[in-house]
Amino acid sequence: MNTSQKINKASNLVAAGLMLFFAIPKLLGAEKSLQGFKQFATLVPLDPNVFRIFTGIVELIVAILLIIYTVKHTVNLGKLAYFLLLSTMVGGLIMEFFARPEPAMMLVIIAIILATLSIFKLKMLLKK
Repeated sequence: MNTSQKINKASNLVAAGLMLFFAIPKLLGAEKSLQGFKQFATLVPLDPNVFRIFTGIVELIVAILLIIYTVKHTVNLGKLAYFLLLSTMVGGLIMEFFARPEPAMMLVIIAIILATLSIFKLKMLLKK
């Protein structure tokens, strides 16, 4: 395995790991997640718990797709995984800036990094 392949694999696994890191507290109902999604109720006309669980499931699915893509190297699966990751990060940024009284800058930075990674990976995958 060459350096480029190792970097590609590592970036897939880091993205998957971050998605798991964010999905698990939402799905387990961590207090910080509960409070955060109550803030989102002003922007999203859904029950905060339904929205939290939905978001956690989407993040979990993205993580699983990224892991499977890392193992199987299926181009279309990679496109789907990174499209969903990009969509999730854009949604997260919208929520941070329009639903919270003050955006959590660490979450904003992580979302920007993952969105940028998604764009880069999608460009590469669309060439294949």
